[in-house]
Amino acid sequence: MGLTAPLRSDFLHEIASVPRGYGVLKCIQCGRCASSCPVARVVPEHNPRKLIEAIILGLRSEVVPTKLPWYCLSCFTCLDRCPQGGDAGEVMFAIRNVAATEGNVPSGLLLQVRSLAETGRIVNPTKIALRERERYKLGGLPSVDVEAVRKVLSRTSLVKFVR
Repeated sequence: MGLTAPLRSDFLHEIASVPRGYGVLKCIQCGRCASSCPVARVVPEHNPRKLIEAIILGLRSEVVPTKLPWYCLSCFTCLDRCPQGGDAGEVMFAIRNVAATEGNVPSGLLLQVRSLAETGRIVNPTKIALRERERYKLGGLPSVDVEAVRKVLSRTSLVKFVR
């Protein structure tokens, strides 16, 4: 991330006003979130502190259209370690919400949403899982009211991803 991108002074408040994004206002840039993040240990470009810094600086174009907020595992170790109670994990949800409204959604997540709309399940069982259900006498798969699932999806912005 660098200062070559256009600055958006309203970006901090945009994220803070999205549900779950208010924690960005508490950040003092101490770096505890980054030092405790399990993803940051294996994905060098994922650094919660730098991502929040980019929000504070107004570098919207270096946050919203990227993969960075999608790397977060939502383990909330950052919340446990933050001296201010600012939750970088919750801020990641806010960034994802903004990114999703602009079409930045990982393809794997789109497949899960489509599966949910079509079958009522995010992940459909494999043949092996079905055999194991039989082996342990668990019976067939529980039924799913797919129409009820679609009704819920229709009340969310997820519906635009399944058309």
